Amino acid sequence: MCVKLTCDILDARLSKTAVINATLDKLGNKFADRRAKHLGYPFNLDFDAWPIHQFGKFLINNLGDPYVGSHYATEVCGVEREVVGWFARVWECADPEEYWGAVGASGTEGNLWAIYLARETLGNPVLIHSTEAHYSVPKAAKILRIEALTCEADHTGAICPDALREVVQANRHRCIILALTCGTTMKGAHDDIASCISVLDQVGIDPGRRFVHVDGALNAMVLPFVDDLPSGIRPSFRHGVDSISTSGHKMIGTPMPCGVLVVRREHVRRVASTVSYLRSDDTTLMGSRNGHAVLAIWNRLTRLGIAGFRHNARTCIERADGFAGALRSASVPVLLNPCYLTVVFPKPSERLVNEYQLACHGNCAHAIVMPNVKADLIDRFVGDYTAEWPCNSRQKVFS
Repeated sequence: MCVKLTCDILDARLSKTAVINATLDKLGNKFADRRAKHLGYPFNLDFDAWPIHQFGKFLINNLGDPYVGSHYATEVCGVEREVVGWFARVWECADPEEYWGAVGASGTEGNLWAIYLARETLGNPVLIHSTEAHYSVPKAAKILRIEALTCEADHTGAICPDALREVVQANRHRCIILALTCGTTMKGAHDDIASCISVLDQVGIDPGRRFVHVDGALNAMVLPFVDDLPSGIRPSFRHGVDSISTSGHKMIGTPMPCGVLVVRREHVRRVASTVSYLRSDDTTLMGSRNGHAVLAIWNRLTRLGIAGFRHNARTCIERADGFAGALRSASVPVLLNPCYLTVVFPKPSERLVNEYQLACHGNCAHAIVMPNVKADLIDRFVGDYTAEWPCNSRQKVFS
């Protein structure tokens, strides 16, 4: 929803300072109100703004390769390497020295750069992704002029191995980029990474003719902290994948959009070039990268630690189960995939969609239980939703 700002308060009698203050006050009030009722998108709004408060007076720019640094002195490439090392451990890199990583602007940037590295590695590949993949995956294919093919997902939203086998078999003489998802956008499904790689092996697509990327924008920071998972869905380099990406502003909880990509170093070596005036190597999509985002991610990883993320994952999963149970008790059909935070239900009225900022697709809507989504917000929404539920009770939602 757009809100008019300066045009509402422009007055020749007001100073520029007064106009700025009035505009910022209006924005602050709007944000506080909308944050209190946000359910539809996977943003962890339970964060602190420490890096911005303390370092807002500095232009912190991580130019060039994180492992080389640059001639610009106000940078935090050393901190960025610590961040990447943390993810390398969580995602089970066998030898961290064989992996490269960087902090970028978003999960979308991570997907785009991974697919670019895959194209440069394989030459003229075809990209395969499921119908439930994030829209940034086919967008990357379009930008990079790579042929993209889709395969069907099952009713939970996970990629169907039989459908994947059919598409791979039809393209068995080509090099293949396989983009998998750890937590699909609408239904929160997990592609079985191990099963999908097994399909590639069975069809004869050996490691030299494939590149497997895992888009873990949200759940690559949930599943590593959940016990008793099917091993195939856990985001891990032990499966033989080539890259994994995640978002910083989702489960991690940074106050600005950002993301992290970790990839096998051999793929980055193929595209690296030296930029003499930076005294660094060109290995990232963006030349200038936000050092404040690096500090924000590092702050969260350090403060929460493994125990903190484990607590957040367990708490959110339990709250999502309770959320789904409350709707089911009112005879509302609900989809909640195991060990996930996304509760899918029939789309309510536009009033509730707007009030709670629900994400919708067709007849479905969803709410995502992030660490800031507490019982009072869930109870308030369930009460509002079930009060109008009979009006939506005939909708067919799940196939």
